[in-house]
Amino acid sequence: MGVALASLSGCASSGETPLGASLNAILSGGDASAQADAIPYASLDARIGDIQGLMVMGAQAGDMTYWPGRNGVVLELEQGGLHAFQGLDARLLGTQYTPYFPWQHTASEPVTLTRQAQDAAGDIRRFQAEGAPHCSPAQDFELPLGERRLETCQIDWHWATGDITSATYWRDPATHRLWAATETPWPSGPEVSWRVARHWW
Repeated sequence: MGVALASLSGCASSGETPLGASLNAILSGGDASAQADAIPYASLDARIGDIQGLMVMGAQAGDMTYWPGRNGVVLELEQGGLHAFQGLDARLLGTQYTPYFPWQHTASEPVTLTRQAQDAAGDIRRFQAEGAPHCSPAQDFELPLGERRLETCQIDWHWATGDITSATYWRDPATHRLWAATETPWPSGPEVSWRVARHWW
């Protein structure tokens, strides 16, 4: 991850890079909608724990996208959904869904979620949960650059620890692409949420 992001950290000959625009936008603060409107790059209005602001895509590799934020935070999405993040005391190292990404399916079938997280002491733990998404008809949903009709899919994750957390996904009714999400990635983990401002597909 570091190599891909580092390659975008300088200034391009034609002006500011997407990563530079992202960091400047975050540091300047202000309204995420106004920032997204002013920056012509793929962007998210995101929150990871106590870190919130506009994130501009710093790199893309296949289905993975990388979004740098303040204080060294980097959000990593796979197929538009949460895969990993770094920069907080607790880090999400990776995510796997079996047998499918829960926001990309039409039927409410069971999904197994496996995640690895590292705490502030450096200890790595593996968390596993099961759940089934339930989606409702499309309604208007407010995004940073305007409204869009999106389906809401909710899933309660039942973890092997006995804990239950919830996730909500807002997806396009035709393509099932994610436009927004909010979830607690593992029991007692930091809340993570984002809304697409300017899409990258």
